[in-house]
Amino acid sequence: MSKLLLILLLAMLSHRVVQAQRLDHHDLLLFSISKGADSLWRPAAPVFLTAFNRTGYNNQPSFFSANELWLTAQLPEDGEQTDMQALDLVTRARTRVTATPGTSEYSPTLMPGGRRFSAIRVEEDGTQRLWSFPLDRSDSGRPEMPNITAVGYHCWLRDTVLALFIVGDDGNPHTLQMVGTRAKKPQRIATNIGRCMLALPDGRLAFIQKPTDDTWLLKTYQLKTNQTEVVVKMPKGSEDFTLMADGTFVTGNGSKLLQYQPGRDVDWRECGDLSKYGVKNITRLAAHRSGKLVVVVQ
Repeated sequence: MSKLLLILLLAMLSHRVVQAQRLDHHDLLLFSISKGADSLWRPAAPVFLTAFNRTGYNNQPSFFSANELWLTAQLPEDGEQTDMQALDLVTRARTRVTATPGTSEYSPTLMPGGRRFSAIRVEEDGTQRLWSFPLDRSDSGRPEMPNITAVGYHCWLRDTVLALFIVGDDGNPHTLQMVGTRAKKPQRIATNIGRCMLALPDGRLAFIQKPTDDTWLLKTYQLKTNQTEVVVKMPKGSEDFTLMADGTFVTGNGSKLLQYQPGRDVDWRECGDLSKYGVKNITRLAAHRSGKLVVVVQ
């Protein structure tokens, strides 16, 4: 946990949080997950991770290593701001990573190279930009794309290229845009997209596109060829997914975990039912190749 000793206590001239709000309560559950002889990935041994914030907002889990999980949290005592929290999955120790009364941070992501992490910051005036911060406290953070605003989510494909979810305004749809860190000129790839994006081991980006209210598609985008392909239709209402070590996609639908392995399955297959743990609705998911799965539940 030595790298997690980053406490960003920024002195703000204004303590207004524009466009902030109290967020719905979510919890995080950690499972061990293993693949059976039938190729189904089955969860077991649940661990409740968010006892420190039983009534607040806990979301957007991200593995920084096999035993380091970062998340976004809104604690009751912090009003409407959100900050980053880091959990040691072995010792159960928790470190508050940011404490910024004038801003809120979301979606912590370890950047390529492992020296910095990125997050979406809602600045004092409500502007949403992508920022990065050092793990070694060598600086107090900087906007990675100063001229690109309305950033909702992000995903690094490599150290010089990332995907951005740009929030649509005035009734316009949300868009997927690719941008290089040098030129910083975004290229629109798709519209009507979902919030979940994931870099695949082969360099492609996996994302959700919503052609209609009832049809949501899991797609991939190949940066080298600028081509998109449909992988599979998502279960109704599911827009979050993660990837297992063998290339199997896993999503949540109500209390159930479903999986789809390209080249093997023709549709989603149930691999777990978390209702026995009191789970009613699975939203976001995060997996680590070491056999860990974190689910966000309501």
